[in-house]
Amino acid sequence: MSFLELDAIFLALALAVFAVAVLRSRHKAQVLAAVAVTLAVLLVLTAVFDNIMIGAGLFDYGARALAGPRLGLAPLEDFAYPAAAAVLLPGLWLLLPGRGRK
Repeated sequence: MSFLELDAIFLALALAVFAVAVLRSRHKAQVLAAVAVTLAVLLVLTAVFDNIMIGAGLFDYGARALAGPRLGLAPLEDFAYPAAAAVLLPGLWLLLPGRGRK
């Protein structure tokens, strides 16, 4: 299994949880705006710091498991985890009893 396939599964689950949470929320616009800003910040930080860490030689990837596209030195797959966190964590928070329905 490639990193891209693993990322697709992880992102699909995160997006499903988030979709359910947003549909149940009374504050859809505010939730979507907050998550969009969070997602943008996390993706920029990932691009900056992954490139620094890879450039410094702190880690590398086996090219065989990567899809190929990169943003600088950072492989595309690196951006899936912060993206999933940006939607999964607020989704779980909204699904907790008493959250997101006020």
